Amino acid sequence: MNRICKSTFTAIILTSLLLTMISSPAQALPPDPDNAALLYYQGFLSMPELSKEAIDRIEDVAKGEVKPDDQVREDISNCSGAIHFAEAGTRVPACNWGVEFSQGFDTLMPQLAQMRLMTFVLLADARVRAADGYYRGALERCLMTVAFARHVGDDTLISYLVSLAERRIAYQCMQDIVGQAAGDAELLQWLKNELAKSPINTLTPVGPLRFEIEIFTDLVQMKNIKKFARILADSNEEKTAQIVSKANAEILQKVRQMYTERMDSAIKVWNTPMPYEQAHSQLKKMEIDFDPDDPVSATVKAFLPTIARILTLKTKSEAHVNAIRVGIDILLSRAQTGRLSDTLPARLPKDAFSGKDFEYEKTKDGFILRCQGRDLDKDEINQYEFKLSK
Repeated sequence: MNRICKSTFTAIILTSLLLTMISSPAQALPPDPDNAALLYYQGFLSMPELSKEAIDRIEDVAKGEVKPDDQVREDISNCSGAIHFAEAGTRVPACNWGVEFSQGFDTLMPQLAQMRLMTFVLLADARVRAADGYYRGALERCLMTVAFARHVGDDTLISYLVSLAERRIAYQCMQDIVGQAAGDAELLQWLKNELAKSPINTLTPVGPLRFEIEIFTDLVQMKNIKKFARILADSNEEKTAQIVSKANAEILQKVRQMYTERMDSAIKVWNTPMPYEQAHSQLKKMEIDFDPDDPVSATVKAFLPTIARILTLKTKSEAHVNAIRVGIDILLSRAQTGRLSDTLPARLPKDAFSGKDFEYEKTKDGFILRCQGRDLDKDEINQYEFKLSK
């Protein structure tokens, strides 16, 4: 009898515990990071120790200079953890890298080198996928790299330029893969839709230029004269001493005033919609209109960014992605008619250098889209060749 009572009592207790567990809400997991940079940093830490030879291989494949081989496939496989964190990071809207802005021109950004390597790994993986015929996955990697490049951001001028550079090689990879997948209309339509949703002009150099003004204004003070002189003299001790001996508050005030006026004028140009050629002309004049015999003017010139070239790089990035969009429409038309059209379809994205339609030329391997406006820094016309798989 006692045994039966004990068994019954045990059963009641166990049943009560089970019901309590079922009725109690499960403890929620903590949320994933809401800052993409935290995931990217984990990706950087997860990157294997790659030899210089391995990094060079990955870079060559990412740029399309060589085809993927077994060694590169192994390299990329070893980077799977880093790729996982990068993919997670691109799904998070906000990205704050934790830049130590208070350090001014001495701000360290060691993550920039890791960003470059991550970009090459992602695009080498895209090239591997394309070589295996997995074009959807390859293009997803390209889009992921573009999203990563946007997250690189425009906190500083250098980060903005790195972002443009990463987008450039991502667009080149995408352009090449579009040609390889030319016969897949469904895939091309998907990519067209994805590019239509993707923001292009979310980053500008306006914020970094304002940041540069703040840094420069704080630096060019008598209290910081030794640091200012060291930077201006490129750490040459003799020149540094000469600058310190000749500096005074009145000269520094004139330097600050001229620099701020030039930068404010540049920002006004950036914020005013105008054709590339007109904007470039105004920015270029600000860069070269200096008196080399005037110490104030010469000092400002030494610190002023190459603002016209930055405009060109931004315009080039916009022209490239627009060319890809046009190329996709040409290939979608080809899928419907069975042949490349002799002229461009109507109402397509424009050449960002001229604001006009791209020039279109059919070739034996596919077609070329050519800008009508010139790159005014290199005095050249940019063109984009789409080689189609047979």
